[in-house]
Amino acid sequence: MAAGLAVGDKDGAAVQFVKVKGDKVSVAVAWRGTGKPTALHIHQGAKGTNGGIKVDFGGLIGKESGLIGEESGLIGKEKGEGNGTSKGRSLTGTVTVKDRALLNALKTDPSSFYANFHTAEFPGGAVRGQLHKVSVAKFDFRDALDNFQASVIKGKQVYECKPAEGGGYAFAQRDVSAVLGGRIAHSFVAPDSGTPQWIARDGSAVTGAVISKPPDGERNIPELDLKATQSGKHRGLLADTAEILRLNTVGGVAPAGSCTAGAIVGVPYQADYVFING
Repeated sequence: MAAGLAVGDKDGAAVQFVKVKGDKVSVAVAWRGTGKPTALHIHQGAKGTNGGIKVDFGGLIGKESGLIGEESGLIGKEKGEGNGTSKGRSLTGTVTVKDRALLNALKTDPSSFYANFHTAEFPGGAVRGQLHKVSVAKFDFRDALDNFQASVIKGKQVYECKPAEGGGYAFAQRDVSAVLGGRIAHSFVAPDSGTPQWIARDGSAVTGAVISKPPDGERNIPELDLKATQSGKHRGLLADTAEILRLNTVGGVAPAGSCTAGAIVGVPYQADYVFING
């Protein structure tokens, strides 16, 4: 990201999938609330730090032919010509990358890279996000954009004051209460169950079991990778979901210090959930 350039479109959102196979790196990205891309890159760098461009998908923008080029991840300098398709607010395509060490790093340590989506209004990057490895979901990459993201519209992490290890009382998680985009309801299957669920308006629903729980800063609840199990109708928005990622968390951390036994508090939070089909 060049110094002084506008970054961070607050109205914009994007979800991007990346696949590495041999010397081919494929991308599928969909966006909303922001302009169409003028550049699309993968950079190497940890969350919150800037790094150099490692894969440049710029040659795909505006192309009208081709499709997506066995490892898949989520969402020197390599700039490849490739085939791509851009339709409305999505783009798919493939580039060739010859750096074997880079290709291996993308497959084995995707979280050390981030995607940056540039627009004319935000040339420094309108939407940016770390890559995350898809752990259990198996889908044809040509259908990658059937997976979708839903952000928290209104939500809180619910805590209850309970006896703590070593004596005294402290807040422990009791539930979650949130509404996501598309009116997906998110809660625990029952208070204190520890089992999260997501229910769509069409009756399709899933529960989640934690695969990993990477931290996202002291002031934010962790990100999550969860294996999904069907719990609702066999058809509908969530009927094919096999994995759920909770990303870009803000807030939601339990209050610190002592508390009164039985007290219940709700702490507002924000997050993006990505629902990935099996």
